[in-house]
Amino acid sequence: MSKKAILFIISFLVILASPLALISPTIAAVDVVQTVVINPDGSISPSTVPILRDGDTYTFTGNVSATMRIHRSNIVLDGAGYTLHGPYNGTASDVWVIGEGSNQLPEGVLAQYTTGIDIANKDVKGITIKNLNILNFSIGMYMWTNNNTVTGNAVSYNIVGILLSGSNSTITNNYISHNTQGLFFGFNDPSDIPSDIIISHNGFESNKMQINGCLCDEYPENEPPHAWDNGEVGNYWSDYNGADTDNDGFGDTPYVVDIQNQDRFPFMQNPAKSPVPSAKLSFEIVILAVIIVPIVLVVASFIVKEKKFRGKKA
Repeated sequence: MSKKAILFIISFLVILASPLALISPTIAAVDVVQTVVINPDGSISPSTVPILRDGDTYTFTGNVSATMRIHRSNIVLDGAGYTLHGPYNGTASDVWVIGEGSNQLPEGVLAQYTTGIDIANKDVKGITIKNLNILNFSIGMYMWTNNNTVTGNAVSYNIVGILLSGSNSTITNNYISHNTQGLFFGFNDPSDIPSDIIISHNGFESNKMQINGCLCDEYPENEPPHAWDNGEVGNYWSDYNGADTDNDGFGDTPYVVDIQNQDRFPFMQNPAKSPVPSAKLSFEIVILAVIIVPIVLVVASFIVKEKKFRGKKA
């Protein structure tokens, strides 16, 4: 092959590789974040944030560096595979961790806490959050009201991934990884313990504590263990060390959180994954096709012509 052909192919490979860098951007923690608010009337503040409203559905159209407060009930927040990210970089060594006691709370640290998604007040309910990557917050999501659904998200590199203290809520198909505490289960009032919670098909991966919660000094003798499954399937736990002798995909023994909490049907393989921006990938694939196809045709034509020329010369 001639030097011209080799140079042409090298140039083709460089052009081919350039758009691929767009597909998996690196998201870094930021020092300062704005606050995005979904207002009671449904409007978004600030209006310039890349979130598109269609009735009661709010869809991300790009990555957002912000905390979010939701003041409107019965909405769907669709991340569309994009990322909501905050300022926490994982280096704080003296930060108070929820559940470790108020006497460990350094002065002023609550004011430094950032929450990725926070429900504004007790009257805001029926929130669905899906297909969103949530990174680098003190608390990724604070779901403390009732009738909420969290599904298909990735919640990673936070102090607390999801703080759950509301009843009639569903947490499914989420990838919860590399948090100090993956899921914190608490209650708003000692007399109002959350009930009717479904937590299944989630992947708990490499959290320092997979689950933590408000613990009683003594468990009531007549209180049954709390199941972290839906009665048929449970969740994936990266620190589960049980076996699957019947090869049904679930551990033979429960994953034990503590004496009162266990997952009876732990997955052996992680069923959850991080969402990706499918619309963006589709756009990039089109761009790649527009760039690559003509280049491939030109290169092929060039090689064919060179071979014909060599044949005539011979």
